[in-house]
Amino acid sequence: MRKKLLLALLLMGNIVIAALARSPKANDSGTSATNEPNNPISGGAIVETNLSNFLHSGARGGNSKMKAGFTVGGFMNFGINPSFSVQGEMLFHHKNSDFKWDNQTGLFRYWGMEVPIYVMYHYNFSRGGRLFAGIGPYTEFGFDAVFKQNGRKSNLYEKNESSGLAPLRDSNTGFGIKIGYEFPSGLQLHATYKASVTNQLDENSSDIKMHPQTVSVGVAYRFGK
Repeated sequence: MRKKLLLALLLMGNIVIAALARSPKANDSGTSATNEPNNPISGGAIVETNLSNFLHSGARGGNSKMKAGFTVGGFMNFGINPSFSVQGEMLFHHKNSDFKWDNQTGLFRYWGMEVPIYVMYHYNFSRGGRLFAGIGPYTEFGFDAVFKQNGRKSNLYEKNESSGLAPLRDSNTGFGIKIGYEFPSGLQLHATYKASVTNQLDENSSDIKMHPQTVSVGVAYRFGK
């Protein structure tokens, strides 16, 4: 998991370096060179409430119910032109869901980090506000995951001594979509949907498939407009 986390941080760093390298350069008089493309860089903070559960197959009679959690983090937006940009985010979240199987219900609790990268389209209004929509991949890294049932708590990242496998993988990859509106002040309202293409199960993964999905609504503020 540490290697995957390091790769994600390196990827974010490379995006920042590439964007800085393409930002407008000043000429000797202190003004921006006219033959350089204008690629503004901005960033901000994000706060969200989320609803999450699992898309599953193979668990006959199983039912995964969404419950509320929260997300906080930040983003960097790298402008390509007035209509398109690339946005990278680093988010820390707490997720909850109920899972019912064989007439027994347990509570799944999870916290971790995810790094989505969106290709964004912006529709700019003459008065300064803009609509935006984005799509792109994300990678998620779990720090802790527990399952509570009948007063008992199970660590889902703890490996089984006989199989050498844990009930859940500590990372997954998927795709997300994001839509929202930005006010002229830089305040944003948005909604996102993310679904994993990775089977979250480690043990019993050949029999049962569980793919996490998350719906979020939130606010953000963009600095450096």
